[in-house]
Amino acid sequence: MALLTTTYQWLLTVHILAAVVWVGGAFTLQVMAIRVVRDPDPARLAAFARDTEVVGMRVFLPASLVLLLFGFWLVHEGNWSLAEGWLTFGLIVIGISIATGAGFLGPESGRIARVIEAEGPASSDARRRINRIFLISRIELVLLLLTVVAMTAKPGM
Repeated sequence: MALLTTTYQWLLTVHILAAVVWVGGAFTLQVMAIRVVRDPDPARLAAFARDTEVVGMRVFLPASLVLLLFGFWLVHEGNWSLAEGWLTFGLIVIGISIATGAGFLGPESGRIARVIEAEGPASSDARRRINRIFLISRIELVLLLLTVVAMTAKPGM
């Protein structure tokens, strides 16, 4: 049995791998965030905020762009229409997610780390910002999971 015998299969594999990295990584960060927030050591929270900035900008952003690029290529190769409801939903969510990640989540993680450096790891401003960033990233994760469901179930087909 030959693996990845068609261009479409190869494109789909890369597309799915990018989704696994992005969505799986986001899920893992949420689990870690729950643990870190409950830890009494505020320095751990500060380190986690710095780490999430790096992961967001250097892992999630590139994975989302690869996913989008290969998704468009798949639409072309598979003769899909961008008017398909599940594709439209996916494009809307990825647009929201890229904008939120690059425009808020990544930069805010860096700002949180700077607040912690200036005011200390027990800063109430840092804690407020961290709670907000976790809430927004959890909402984003739910949207990403719904997109995975839409992409696999392809409702309306």
